Amino acid sequence: MFVEVQGIVETLRGVPPPRFQPEEICALLADAAVHPATLEPYLHFAEDRYTRNLVYRDELFELIALCWAPGSSSPIHNHANQLCWLSIQRGALRLENFHSLDGPGPGDRIRLRPNGGIERALCGCVDLQQGDDAIHRVSNPWDEPAVSLHVYSRPYDSCIAYDLEGCYAREQRLFYHSVGGKVVEQ
Repeated sequence: MFVEVQGIVETLRGVPPPRFQPEEICALLADAAVHPATLEPYLHFAEDRYTRNLVYRDELFELIALCWAPGSSSPIHNHANQLCWLSIQRGALRLENFHSLDGPGPGDRIRLRPNGGIERALCGCVDLQQGDDAIHRVSNPWDEPAVSLHVYSRPYDSCIAYDLEGCYAREQRLFYHSVGGKVVEQ
């Protein structure tokens, strides 16, 4: 069933505080493929990287469209102990989960081990990241662009990014490529 992106925003705005229930939001996203025409204003791609395009944000949640150029990848990162739902709307993505042997970081001597994931998650796949051990990497190693919608509850402006080779973790500020469909200055 196709829904308008603003319909998802209005449904999420109707969720009572203080927090979303993980299963309910998974079900909402699993049942809702966003009508491409309503998502189009928020789709801004950049060569060789992914972009974060803000659809809506308030104190309870944010909805972001991520556009994945072929070959792009996020760093390995956590979600600042917030809930994160990912719904693939176009293309396919690789979802890799990790477990920290040394706590969430930041700091030196942070060791991670692979902890499952999905090699090729297709359109319609919904993934949930939650808790201290919600560390993952999302990538598009294929030749076609991909789009995913992300719901974060609560919104956050920085996370911990991990370096596997250097065994360290550092705080990373997060930026939007576009807000409300308009590209912002970087």
